[in-house]
Amino acid sequence: MTACSADPDHFGLTRGQIDERTPFVAVPSSQAWVSPPHIRSVLQRDLGTESEQQIGLENRSTIAGDNLMLLRTRAGSSNLGRLRFEDVVARFGGLPHPFTNLSSGDLLQEQDGLGTYFWVGQTIGETTNCILGLRRVDGGMRQLPGGTGIMDIIVRNCVIGSQQEALTPLMAESISTVAALRGADGSSRMLSPLAAPTGNLQAANPTSGARP
Repeated sequence: MTACSADPDHFGLTRGQIDERTPFVAVPSSQAWVSPPHIRSVLQRDLGTESEQQIGLENRSTIAGDNLMLLRTRAGSSNLGRLRFEDVVARFGGLPHPFTNLSSGDLLQEQDGLGTYFWVGQTIGETTNCILGLRRVDGGMRQLPGGTGIMDIIVRNCVIGSQQEALTPLMAESISTVAALRGADGSSRMLSPLAAPTGNLQAANPTSGARP
């Protein structure tokens, strides 16, 4: 019996078939699993043993496509193996413009207060910067929606500004808090019940530095 067949709503379907047949529904921005600045919309769907959110971000650039955060949770133990670029991309249905030809070897690896993240930037014209970033968050870093084991995140963000500004939705401050706790100016007012514990967060994930 496959993992997805245990769910009566998805009996006998493959993961790809579940994805194709399950629509997103709009939810309030206060129900976003993370807290990036300038949320425009939140869509969510239940995929049986997995759940997914699409968070639309403000896009003031002229670059084709949407600025999006894609988040996908999986049930089970947080010790589900290291992040693999190809697996994450496949689960999200491919890469967005202008990163469609990206490979894992193109990604830079860096650390912040929530562990390791991977990203690449692209400067377009004189003032626009786009980033593609991904990271994995597990239950040892912060409480996850529905008590799931891991949450994989992909961000595509193009801004009229620096690459560091474009990276903001992927950073620990955005990932550790939920949207309802953001002030009107976009600043974080307090940590949410889903936030990571204070202290040395990297110590909770000593193997997080593995390349995808």
